[in-house]
Amino acid sequence: WRESTLTLPHQACKTAWPVSQLETFFLPSFPVETFHKDNNFTKLPQISKGAFGNIYQILDLEKNEIFALKVLSKSKIIESNLIKQVIEEVQIHRACGHHPFIVRCSSNWQSRKHLYIATEFIEGGELWSLLDKFGALALEVVQLYVAQIALALDFLHNAGVIYRDLKPDNILLDSDANIKLTDFGLSKWLPYGQTTRTVCGTPKYMGMTY
Repeated sequence: WRESTLTLPHQACKTAWPVSQLETFFLPSFPVETFHKDNNFTKLPQISKGAFGNIYQILDLEKNEIFALKVLSKSKIIESNLIKQVIEEVQIHRACGHHPFIVRCSSNWQSRKHLYIATEFIEGGELWSLLDKFGALALEVVQLYVAQIALALDFLHNAGVIYRDLKPDNILLDSDANIKLTDFGLSKWLPYGQTTRTVCGTPKYMGMTY
């Protein structure tokens, strides 16, 4: 296939590709596993809704374990020119998700129209919900959470990653009330010595330097 369609001039116009162009955009970071994955999961209630898709609670029938599944629209990602950003998101999450204060990314794949990112399900919900319900937290709790967040960010920085969207909505609480950093949609690999000038994040949580 590679020789006949890419190197031979008289056959260079062929359009019989092994996978559609819509799928090649996201390969190899998002393997094509539609049938296998769809039959392994049972979709449970929706957790949240975003600009590019939704997050669902799902049950893995093989492992008998609950996960959170982010389902993203390929067309919206392509229209917004965010292919590279989504690929980088899942690469960073897979590489750094083993840290105790970062949500673990278990798998990711694609179908014809959607991208799927499965992560561990954190039952405690968002830190924002806790603040909204109880208001100011006790000093000891604040000190604990600040320390855990600092450890997670320090780990990311040592791995060459800048997070860029720290806010209560992206901090989850596990069953022991410890924090778990999630949503790497704005994260970026940044080699040592390099800088970035992109302004991104949630305005009311951005640093004063912006």
